[in-house]
Amino acid sequence: MKIGLALGAGAARGWTHIGIIKALEKLGVKIDVVAGCSIGAYVGAAYASGKLDELEEWACSLTDWQVLALMGVGLRRGGIASGQKVFDKLSSEFCVENYEDMLKPFASVATDLYSGREVVFNSGPIGDTIQASCAIPALFAPVAHGNRWLVDGAVVNPVPVNLCRQLGADFVIAVNLNADFRPLMIEKLRQDHEENQRKTEDFFTKSQNVLKQWFSPDSKEEKDSQSETDESVASEVIEKIEEGVTEVPAKAKKSNPPGIMSVMSSSLDILQARVTRSRLAGDPPDILIEPQLTDVGIMEFHRAQELCTKGEETIARVAEQIRYQLLT
Repeated sequence: MKIGLALGAGAARGWTHIGIIKALEKLGVKIDVVAGCSIGAYVGAAYASGKLDELEEWACSLTDWQVLALMGVGLRRGGIASGQKVFDKLSSEFCVENYEDMLKPFASVATDLYSGREVVFNSGPIGDTIQASCAIPALFAPVAHGNRWLVDGAVVNPVPVNLCRQLGADFVIAVNLNADFRPLMIEKLRQDHEENQRKTEDFFTKSQNVLKQWFSPDSKEEKDSQSETDESVASEVIEKIEEGVTEVPAKAKKSNPPGIMSVMSSSLDILQARVTRSRLAGDPPDILIEPQLTDVGIMEFHRAQELCTKGEETIARVAEQIRYQLLT
C-alpha cells in the first residue's frame, strides 16, 4: 500500500508539519508520496528532498527580528512583502533542483490569478513553483510563471489530498492547519482570533516604523554611505530595531476598527477554512490530522520550536487511530 501525505496551507503554522512528519516516522509510518500547498509545499519540498532536519534547524534558530528582515516588507507592486530570501534559502539549502530528483514523488499547487484554475507542479525544474504556491494574496506579489500569474494554492486547494492520489497514493494522511475556523468554535475562540490579528498588526506596524526610520531625511546620508545589497540592508534594519528605534503601539481599544492587515489575514483565514471544508468533503483523506493552533499568528515564524512540538503532540493524541488503520 502506497501512503501519501497532504500538507496544508497555514503560513507560520506550517512549521507544525515538521513535528508531524517526524512523529509519523517515529511511529513507523512510511510516507511514499508527498503533496503540499503554500507553507505545506515549502516544508514538503524540503522533506521530499531529504533536507527536513536542516530546515528544522534553521527554522528553530529564527528570531522575530530575523523574520522581519527575511520577509522584505516594503512598498512594491502586488504585495507588501517579497519573502525572496526565504525562498532563496529553500532553493540553495533545503531543496533539489528538479521534481524528478526528489527522494519521494512530490507535487505542489498554486492558483492561476486570472482563470482561478488549480495549477499543479510535479515534474521539471522546481524554480519558482514553491514561491508561487506560497504567494499569499496581498502579502506576497504574484509569481510570473510561463504565461500566467500565480498566487497561493490555498485559494483553491488548501489541503491537496487529490494530488496525493494523482501521485499514486492508496491511503492519504492529510494535515489541516486551520481547523479552528469552524462555525461552532468561532464564538468560543473569538478572543484568540482577535489576539492573533493584533499580533499580525503589530508585526506590520514594526515593519512600517522601520521603513519610516530607514527612509527618513535624517538617515538618508547614512543610508547612502552603506552598501545597497539586501544583506546589509537586512542587518542594519535588525540593528535599528534592536536599538529600540521602533515601538509597537499598545493594543487598540475595542472600539477601534481592525487594521488593513488584520482584515486581510482574517478574511483569508475564513476563506481558506471554508474552501478546505468543501474540498475535504468532496475528496476526504483516510486520516485527517488537525492540530489546534488558535494562538498562532500567521507571521509568527519565530515560534518553530514550539510548533514542531505541537505537531509531535498532535500525532501522539491520534497514534492509536493511526496504528489501527495502518499498522495492524
